[in-house]
Amino acid sequence: LLTELARRYTTPLVAIGGITAENATEVVRAGACGVAVITAVVYAEDITAASRQLRLAVDTART
Repeated sequence: LLTELARRYTTPLVAIGGITAENATEVVRAGACGVAVITAVVYAEDITAASRQLRLAVDTART
């Protein structure tokens, strides 16, 4: 669905809902400009580490 929306519209898409460090790369590669994350950070034992992992996942998708 995200890939189809990215093809149809020029509006930047931000994905939210169920985003984790494990799937963020795939989400951005599917067409999202970025991700909005709550649970994966708020409920992490180490918020800083979780944030860094998510940032790395998004950066990986962009390279």
